[in-house]
Amino acid sequence: MNEKNFEYLRDQVKYSGFGEGLEEALKEKLKEQQPEFKLNHQATYGDTTANVTLNFKKSEQSDMYFFNSYKMDLSKENTKESLEQTFYINKGNNITMKEAYNLMEGRAVNKDLTNKEGQVYNAWVQMDFKEADTNGNFKLNQYHQNYG
Repeated sequence: MNEKNFEYLRDQVKYSGFGEGLEEALKEKLKEQQPEFKLNHQATYGDTTANVTLNFKKSEQSDMYFFNSYKMDLSKENTKESLEQTFYINKGNNITMKEAYNLMEGRAVNKDLTNKEGQVYNAWVQMDFKEADTNGNFKLNQYHQNYG
């Protein structure tokens, strides 16, 4: 197991809002050396349960693994309805687990994002429940600080 890769992934998982509870499971999965693996996490917000699957994949060029995305499934107590969305992990533009929950509840989230040129800008991000892509993910709209 690549120790530096483990430390990087451990911190990435932690700072994406999943805390330190997945550290041992992450270490075990890395030792297995599978081409890809998943970790499961659950959080409760009031009467809403978030079941999250974190997706990891091994590089084809090295022994490094990457935390690529996580899928959140929100379900409210006493209802059969659930809402699902995949969030992708990007350098500097991650949506944390708590932000994902807020977006899926219909709230906007204020983020400092990075454009293609590497410049940081501030924007509100909000999920558009009327528009989904071919994978069933809802579009995330950005509203620049000068919007409106």
